[in-house]
Amino acid sequence: MLLSEANRLLDTQYLPFESGWIRHADGRAHVAARTHMIGVTGKMFEWWFGYVQTTEHYKWWHPRDHVFSDWLGPRGTGEYVGGTHIVHEYFAGGPTLFKLKINFRDPAAILDTSRFAQAGVSAAIYARTGPLDRDLWVGHTLHLVHDTPEGCIVRSRFWLGEIDPMPPPISREEMLKLVPDERVSGLHQHASEEMSILGGFLPTLYRLHNPA
Repeated sequence: MLLSEANRLLDTQYLPFESGWIRHADGRAHVAARTHMIGVTGKMFEWWFGYVQTTEHYKWWHPRDHVFSDWLGPRGTGEYVGGTHIVHEYFAGGPTLFKLKINFRDPAAILDTSRFAQAGVSAAIYARTGPLDRDLWVGHTLHLVHDTPEGCIVRSRFWLGEIDPMPPPISREEMLKLVPDERVSGLHQHASEEMSILGGFLPTLYRLHNPA
């Protein structure tokens, strides 16, 4: 799926490609992970992104891969759109420590949000991602949530190699160096693991901070 086709995610809650990663002809990559979270709702899931800020919080999410967390923007407000999450993390326990910035933005930038109710979307988290030490963005991240009677389904999507500001034309070989297979496959494993871990503790954490 190309980024320009993101609205296909609103056509159905189950597309032929829901988990794994693919490489486009020009070298860009797309990663998909699908997680069923028992006892979690879209409201809880979105609350988490306004809550997680410290390294301690971030390590709860993935004790092995997550190393450091900081936040640029308002703190303690529950708001996250417009803020930037600064993270140091590994993918799938690999040897490379990635130092990244994650800038949360309005999902209307890539999705037709007027279709959310009909599509059964209870939350949508969207961000641009890039290396911490360079003034550019190289990826898009989307977590689309559908509530179910048991909890929710989280459909995580990552588009890698989507560079801004736009550079001169990049060859496939150059794109493969920028977004190597090891990073793409590691991101798929990492996303699948961290969302499963989050689903295990989020209902209890949410209720502790939001008593009925």
